[in-house]
Amino acid sequence: MNNLKISVMKSLKTFKKMNRTLTKWVIDLHGKGYTDDFLQVNNQRLRCIQNSEDFPITDLNIKVIDQGFDQLTQTYKYIHTIETMDGGKGLLVVEDVCPSLLAN
Repeated sequence: MNNLKISVMKSLKTFKKMNRTLTKWVIDLHGKGYTDDFLQVNNQRLRCIQNSEDFPITDLNIKVIDQGFDQLTQTYKYIHTIETMDGGKGLLVVEDVCPSLLAN
């Protein structure tokens, strides 16, 4: 019985740690100027939510930062940083790695 209790407590600690991963990254990256939010329009384009501007993926500097668990959707998400050619910086949080990175 004690082994089960220890196992459950370890699982809960791991779960809490995973839940904080995305939030921690978003807060840290906002502090570094990545304040815009992007969404994937299709495999070729991303849209900045703040100004509705669309960008071809090939014109963006996209980096995968980490993967974390999203409590709201109960799924794992990848967090990406996005830098535009005109100096805009933001984040893309999606269930898969951005398609342009898979091609490389």
